[in-house]
Amino acid sequence: MGTAAKIMVVDDEKQICQNVEKILSKNDYEVIRATSAKEALEKMAKDSFSLLISDIVMPEMNGLEFLKLVKKEWPLTKAVMMTAYASTDTAVKAIRLGALDYLSKPFTPDELRSTVELALSGDLTEAATTEKEREIIDVDIPFDRDDVAKYTGEDFVDRLGPSDMPVVEAAPETLENYCALGDMVCDIFKKLGATCKGGNKTGECPQLKAKKRKAAKAKKFDGEKLIGIDSPFNYEETVSITGPEYVLNMQHEGVAFMPYEELKQNVAQMMKKAPERQADVIEIPKEMVPAGVLVVDDEVAVNNNIRKILSKKGFSVEQAVTKTEALEKIEETAYALVLLDLRMPDVKDLELLKAIRDRRPETMVIIITGYASIETAVEASRLGAVDYLAKPFTPDEIRNATEKAFRLAA
Repeated sequence: MGTAAKIMVVDDEKQICQNVEKILSKNDYEVIRATSAKEALEKMAKDSFSLLISDIVMPEMNGLEFLKLVKKEWPLTKAVMMTAYASTDTAVKAIRLGALDYLSKPFTPDELRSTVELALSGDLTEAATTEKEREIIDVDIPFDRDDVAKYTGEDFVDRLGPSDMPVVEAAPETLENYCALGDMVCDIFKKLGATCKGGNKTGECPQLKAKKRKAAKAKKFDGEKLIGIDSPFNYEETVSITGPEYVLNMQHEGVAFMPYEELKQNVAQMMKKAPERQADVIEIPKEMVPAGVLVVDDEVAVNNNIRKILSKKGFSVEQAVTKTEALEKIEETAYALVLLDLRMPDVKDLELLKAIRDRRPETMVIIITGYASIETAVEASRLGAVDYLAKPFTPDEIRNATEKAFRLAA
C-alpha cells in the first residue's frame, strides 16, 4: 500500500481547517493545518506536501501572495484555492499563478474530495504561464468591491486594506508613546519620559519643524545661476533660446535646473548651424512588423467601440464578426493580442480559444463576455487566456488589460 498523500490546509478560520481535515481524513489523506500563510510556510520548510489547499482572504498575507511564493519556492507542490468571495478576477489570477482549481465556499464534501482526487491524480494540470506573467499579476486587493460587499456589507469593504483585510484604526490617544503635539507616536517623546520639552516651549513639534525646513531647503534654488521655464511651453520656442539639452533636462513641472554658464554655451553652439545631412532610413521587412489587436465579437457595435478606445492609445486594431472570419485572419496574421468574445454563433464552448492557442501559441488572448462565470474563467485561464473581462467594461479596463497583455508579449 502506498503512502497517503500529505495535504496542507490553510485558512484563518480554524473551523474550516477542521472541517476540511475531517472530510479528507476519511479518504486516508494526511492533513496538516495552518491558520496563516506564515505558519504554513514554516511547516512547508520542514516537510514536503503533495497538495496545498488555501483560503484567499487571510490577514498579513493573502492567499494569492501566498500561492505566488509557494509556486516559486516549491514548484512541484500542487495547489487548490478556496474562497467565500469568489470572483472571475481572483479565479483567473489563481489559475495563472499556478493553482489547479478554484473552489467557491461553501462547497460540499463530495466537491472537495473530487477536486483533491483530480489534482493528485494528474487529471488537472497547471496553466502554461511564464515567470514574467506571474510577476506582473497584481495580488494586492484583487477582489471586486461589489462581489465582496454582497457577503460582508459596505462597511467591511470600506475598511479593506492592502492585505485584503479590514483596517481598524485605533484611537490615537490610546497608542503607546503618542505625542499630541505632533499627532504621532514619537521615539523622542518616549526617551524624554513622555514629554516634549522643546515642543512645550515653542508650541510646535520639533520633528515636524525640522521636516518643513528640510523640504523648504530642497525646493530652493539660486535664481542667478539657474533658469526655470514654466509649463506649458512650446518645444520649438524653448529650443530656439536654450538648446535641446536644456529641454531634455526639464522636469515634469516644466523646470530645468542647469548652470547658467552651461546654458550660454548651448545657445552659442545652436547659433552655429550644423550642415544638413540626409537621414538614415532603415527598411523593416513586412513580416517583421508585429501586428496589433484582433477583436472577435459577433456584435459589430462592440467591435467598433473597442477599436475606437484602443486606437486612441495607438494600437492597430482589426475586427472579425464570425468564427470563419476569425480563423482566416488568425491563420494569415500573427496578432500580438486577440480580444475574444466567449459566445458566438457556431462556436461551441471554448473551441475558438483552443484553435487560437493551437495555431498561434505566442498570441495573447483576453476573454470578453457578457456571460461571465467562475467556471468559464477557470477553464479559459487553464487554456491560456491571460485575462477575462465581463461586459460591460469601462474604457480604462479594456485599455489596462490590453497594455498588460502587450507587456507580456514583449
